[in-house]
Amino acid sequence: MNKKTMWIILIVAVIIGAIVAYITADIGEKKGEQTALYQGPSLGLSDNDPRLTTWGKQFPDYLDMYMRGATAEGKSTEFGGNIAYNKLERFPQLVKMWAGYPFSVDANEERHHFFIQADQMKTARNNKDFLNAAGFKAFGGQPTACMNCHSGWTSWLLENVSKGDFLAFNSSKYWTMIKNVPVMDGEAPDSEAHTGLHGGTRMGLACADCHSPKDMSLRITRPALVNALVARGYEADETQGIKASRQEMRTLVCSQCHVEYYFAPAGKVTTIGESIANDPNAKWLDGTQKTYEQIDYWRNGNKPTQIEVAGTMLTFPWSEWKKGEPFRIEMFDDYYEKIRDKFPQDWVHKDTKAPMLKIQHPETELASGGIHAKNGVSCADCHMPYTRNGAKKVTSHQFTSPLNDVNASCKTCHRQSEDYLKQQVYDIQTSVASMQRNAEYAIVSLIEDVKSVRAKMGAMPKYQTDGKADDVKISKALSQVLDLHRKSQMRADFVNAENSTGFHNPQEASRIMGQSIAMAKEGQALLVSIAAQDGINITPSNLGFKDIQKFAPGELKYPADMEGHKKGELYYNEPDEKDVNRAPSKNLLELDENLAPYNYTKINKPLSH
Repeated sequence: MNKKTMWIILIVAVIIGAIVAYITADIGEKKGEQTALYQGPSLGLSDNDPRLTTWGKQFPDYLDMYMRGATAEGKSTEFGGNIAYNKLERFPQLVKMWAGYPFSVDANEERHHFFIQADQMKTARNNKDFLNAAGFKAFGGQPTACMNCHSGWTSWLLENVSKGDFLAFNSSKYWTMIKNVPVMDGEAPDSEAHTGLHGGTRMGLACADCHSPKDMSLRITRPALVNALVARGYEADETQGIKASRQEMRTLVCSQCHVEYYFAPAGKVTTIGESIANDPNAKWLDGTQKTYEQIDYWRNGNKPTQIEVAGTMLTFPWSEWKKGEPFRIEMFDDYYEKIRDKFPQDWVHKDTKAPMLKIQHPETELASGGIHAKNGVSCADCHMPYTRNGAKKVTSHQFTSPLNDVNASCKTCHRQSEDYLKQQVYDIQTSVASMQRNAEYAIVSLIEDVKSVRAKMGAMPKYQTDGKADDVKISKALSQVLDLHRKSQMRADFVNAENSTGFHNPQEASRIMGQSIAMAKEGQALLVSIAAQDGINITPSNLGFKDIQKFAPGELKYPADMEGHKKGELYYNEPDEKDVNRAPSKNLLELDENLAPYNYTKINKPLSH
């Protein structure tokens, strides 16, 4: 054997040895991580204490990753980011589309999962006095059903306060249930530790929401998802909620919240109340009796009581969407039509009087038919990719956009450059966003036209009762138009709320937006025809970006003196709210202006590059 051959053999042997050593180390590392994870009970972990401070002591690396995501410097991207700017100021069309619904008053870009409970407690949509003073006279306060996706204490409260009664849990008031978060370690009820973000009443997403304390395996802790999956054809499982593979669970744990839902009426139910309801001196701003106090702990003699209320059940509208099928928007049409006698609407539109549906973050539904899901890619594969944390290989728990770490999230499968992949995402999102803006502007045009026609019809004796406009008679005459408004807006709202701007399934998102535009235009044409029968002549509106800007609400301010604040003061004005409800950047508004109509000379590269 010559010297050259020996060197080649030696080099090959070294390379093979290095590869084997790396693989052995990687396997050992994973086994070591797995061993550490499968010691939950011996480490003192249980569902009785879901606090980040408790679990974080045992898994500091994961808590550190989570907090790095939560404390990352604020940044807006074209269609997302972690700065909670005022979305109504960026998209004023939503003020008109949601007219008569609390979202038309307060809607911000989402922050990190860490803040989801704190933001829910603060939002004006959960402030009875604020909404009543802002014109929402019927608003009686959010139910605990809203807490299912916001508090890491949800499972504990369901088990220990509502005794496992999911209907009673959902049906109580949000502010009543949050008072029952246990005071731990001798903390005072009004202490920062008890009302804080890491383990107190304001704690958002926690480890126990997705992991079993026994072995850290993935599990579904929210009954609404289990119920919905069973309705689709899945089999319930006592341990992990649903019988599913680990790869499926890496999506299903996200589906506990990233879904469309509604509150189904459920008859009378006995649930927890507050003794403040019996205090004649406890009044809301409008002079009516308080039945709960908007604070997150019991004080001043206020105590829990038992009351009977109209029940509400958190429900996912999935029974038309069968197991193994990709979701299609028509499934919502069919579902909500079948239950219309029991649940006619989320709200009645202030201007058109149409019975409306408000869609919430349906990422699970849209993604189900996308190319990634079809190839077995889970939510966690992209949003929680394997990464290095020091010498360890771990699943990222920063919960941020895949675009923040393209190498880990995308390039394990895709071989193109990082810039190429980012440009692909941007091109998809701007294409869908262009259709979305066109749909929204068409819907607002329809709304303005219906509002105008309703006013003219209301002046006619045939549409009056006792000399006054009769909304029921007018709505009956316009029923087909109102149904088109309902269905068109449901579609635009679906893509708007879904949070990926179509990326999770571009083909379906585009199809949905195409339908939305067509339905809005059809509604306008039908309105012209119906109005003409009563001698009302109307030229259909065609509002664009600049027309829509007149609906921009500006910063959210107190509508009356309350909570120690004067009328006109900023609603979000605490030190930790410097990025909340602020105006969007001029770059974002310039982007939106060039999306509809699509200006290819202006829309070129991502602003965030």
